[in-house]
Amino acid sequence: MTPLPMKELEPVLNRFGVVYAVFARPDGVVLMRWGDPSPIPLLDEKTFVGATQDMARVYRSLERMLLPQMDVQGEYLGIRSKVGDKVVYALFFETRRFEAATPVERLRTEYAFCKSLGSAVDAALQPWVASR
Repeated sequence: MTPLPMKELEPVLNRFGVVYAVFARPDGVVLMRWGDPSPIPLLDEKTFVGATQDMARVYRSLERMLLPQMDVQGEYLGIRSKVGDKVVYALFFETRRFEAATPVERLRTEYAFCKSLGSAVDAALQPWVASR
């Protein structure tokens, strides 16, 4: 299997301030880990997507859901998404960047950011996925 297109992915991950990322096949085989997970608190091994090899469970959990899905892990926000039926990924970044006057406004800002990040990662992966 050809490696993930890091030439396209890395600038996206850096631009959005991703601290840690995991990319896997739907069967759970991890294709790549990127970044450093050490600053992200491990609140619960079962809920910390990036700490486990069980990406197959994550892939199944995303069926028929609006993507990306957001998860809070301490001071970090994580998103889970998938590209077609070929790749599932989890991306983590700091939540302190989101300043808002109200909790609703903050949630809107976070979701818009996550949607933009997910779309950029999807776009970087589309040619790779199409060639599978």
